[in-house]
Amino acid sequence: MKISAAVSEYNPYHNGHKYLTDYARNNGSDYFIAIMSGNVVQRGELAVTDKFTRARAAVPGGVDLVIELPCIYSLASAERFAYGAVKTLDLCGCIDSLYFGAECGDIDLLSSAAKAVSDTTVFKRIKELSGQGCSHPRAASIAVKELAGDKYAAVLNEPNNTLAIEYIKALRSLSSSIKPIAVMRQGVGHNDIIPNGEYASASLIRDKIISNDNSYNNYLPDTVSEIIANSIEKGECPARIHNNERGFLQALRRLSEEEWKNVPHTREGLENRIYKAVRECNLVSEIIDRVKCKRYTYARISRALMCAYFGITKEIMHTEPQYIRVLAMNKRGTDLLGEISKNADVPVITSPARDINKLNAEGRRLFELECRVSDMYSLFTPSVQKCGLDYTQRIFTDK
Repeated sequence: MKISAAVSEYNPYHNGHKYLTDYARNNGSDYFIAIMSGNVVQRGELAVTDKFTRARAAVPGGVDLVIELPCIYSLASAERFAYGAVKTLDLCGCIDSLYFGAECGDIDLLSSAAKAVSDTTVFKRIKELSGQGCSHPRAASIAVKELAGDKYAAVLNEPNNTLAIEYIKALRSLSSSIKPIAVMRQGVGHNDIIPNGEYASASLIRDKIISNDNSYNNYLPDTVSEIIANSIEKGECPARIHNNERGFLQALRRLSEEEWKNVPHTREGLENRIYKAVRECNLVSEIIDRVKCKRYTYARISRALMCAYFGITKEIMHTEPQYIRVLAMNKRGTDLLGEISKNADVPVITSPARDINKLNAEGRRLFELECRVSDMYSLFTPSVQKCGLDYTQRIFTDK
């Protein structure tokens, strides 16, 4: 039995994701599992629709089992995002391969680039450049170019290559037996605003959903289109800051200058810049524009603001994975779930009301944070949802 996996956001699940799933199937994967960001994603934004809907949409698209990537990783840097996802997959104890889309399909080149980035000399140079005002991605590209050459530096200039390198680094740091497999991205780039045939970037698809442009259906599997349309009709989608901007601003304004120092992603003076902008600006977008510069990227600032709103601290961000939480599965996924339950090194959560008792204090604290994020996320959907969905929402099972 060959079990493959992918790290995903499925925001939403589109034809490019289905291509990766089908690619794994066609290359001998008997089962396919996805670990998916919950209600907040790595760019520091709200997912366009909630985690249960997105997980449900992935199953008819070919994913056998969807598990949740906790918010302390989905709102982290690329390195920590990759580590949390890979560590959780490794804890499943039965996964053979990790598939990921990248602008570069050469796994040997990506592995060499990962080795170059991990070199002590390169690491020191990255730190030096960051201290001079470079953003981390820019510093990494410059340092690798200086010390390893243009060939590897060019790889770092593409967003999915960067994540691919972090997956490889995480697998190495964990001495994991999971094999990394790179798949060339199809059709469009990460943030392209022009579609290519049946493929469009997730950002373009989200923009179309938000603007009520039904042409987004051209780039989604039919089953996903139906699920998204139903979510829109029920007022559960799309989630937007605009729907609860005053509540978001209120949470930010309540933090003191000292409290901002304990918000993840704030250091080296960024906390002071954000604190000042929060007190002077009337829109979240204005805060980001005021703070953003060469050193501090849009994504880093957005992640900090999200962490501040949800009450996520630097201390809890360092928590190791404590459980495996299942969101959706098909009939094949039930077999896969049995295999994971037999081999996993941490508790498997399928019924939170029951399985919460399996968790230690640290695991319970992490799960309760996830519940709070879900409850507060629901304030940003067109129709406010009830609290407690993490306990009451049953696992979607596609027969």
